[in-house]
Amino acid sequence: MGKISKLVETIEKENFEERPETLTQSTGRVDKSEEKGQVSEKATFPHVTLTEVDPRLLVYHEPESIVAENFKILRSQILHPRTGLPSRFILVTSAVPKEGKTYTSISLAFSFARTTPTILIEADLRKPTFAEKLGIKTDRGLADFLSGKISDLSSVVYKTDYHNLYILPAGELSSEAKDLFSSEAIVHFMEELRTTFPKDFFIFDSPPVLVASESISLSRLVDGILFVVRYAFSDYEVIAEAVDKIGKSKLLGFVFNNYMPSSLGLFSPKLKYYHYAYKYKYYRK
Repeated sequence: MGKISKLVETIEKENFEERPETLTQSTGRVDKSEEKGQVSEKATFPHVTLTEVDPRLLVYHEPESIVAENFKILRSQILHPRTGLPSRFILVTSAVPKEGKTYTSISLAFSFARTTPTILIEADLRKPTFAEKLGIKTDRGLADFLSGKISDLSSVVYKTDYHNLYILPAGELSSEAKDLFSSEAIVHFMEELRTTFPKDFFIFDSPPVLVASESISLSRLVDGILFVVRYAFSDYEVIAEAVDKIGKSKLLGFVFNNYMPSSLGLFSPKLKYYHYAYKYKYYRK
């Protein structure tokens, strides 16, 4: 992991030197005094119940666990950056599949929802898994809105039985759905989110950068990017290539997934089934 650590340090130095200390309203970031804003009360949202949530999502099943605590730390570092304002539109991605970006997205959304209204968006239209991991059934979502089949955004955003958590699932997929991320439809979608939910936080679960172009398009429209790296699995050159494609300026940090706590003497029997502890490096703006 030495090369990856060096990459982290390099990006941190570049971002500290290049990022402005003040951020404009157009970035979509909110003043810290508004962090606990409310989702639009005028809209009526369809409801969905979370059933059979994947047991590996410990933030949901064991909110006082080591894993949940690490996500609370991650949440706090995003909500309270050392400089500037917090990012409201957060893209979670990785270089290649099987690095844990979907589990990271969902876990972070659960953690965020404990303190502020949060909308979890299934932007991976190539391999959507929210239905499986959360035990939900929905008949419309992001693809339907982007394609124009549904024009009312509030009808594809589902209010869950988990306090403050809303979900925008993938919806009805088609072979053309992924191409909509390179059209004006995605720009309109982001504008609608900002207008309809002016104070809420958004977490996008997007495809891996090196296997899909959608994440690159979204990276230009969000406020910040979390890059998931699987410990003892991810390759340095592959990570560097992916980071180069999305750019370094919006990188909030790297989430080291599957980090082995036993190496630090922190092993717990509860983690035998699910080694999902995290190290997080936050970047100055």
